[in-house]
Amino acid sequence: MMIGLGLVALLIVVAGVVTVIVMAQRQSAEDAPPPSTGADFIAPVSSGGFRFRNADESPDEFKDHVRAENEEFEQRSKRSG
Repeated sequence: MMIGLGLVALLIVVAGVVTVIVMAQRQSAEDAPPPSTGADFIAPVSSGGFRFRNADESPDEFKDHVRAENEEFEQRSKRSG
């Protein structure tokens, strides 16, 4: 009788642990940022070559810097040619 109760208690504990693990995985998937793309780390620039993202830049800041660099190059090109 005691062995049966012990097995039932063990099954309840295992089921509880599995439930907690599944809920934690689901929560981490919901809280995760969107997956990165290659354009979040390297981008071609108008002046030729590529610009690499700095470690302290967010993907949006990186894209803004690339856009600004391309606009600056276009303005210099218009003035010189």
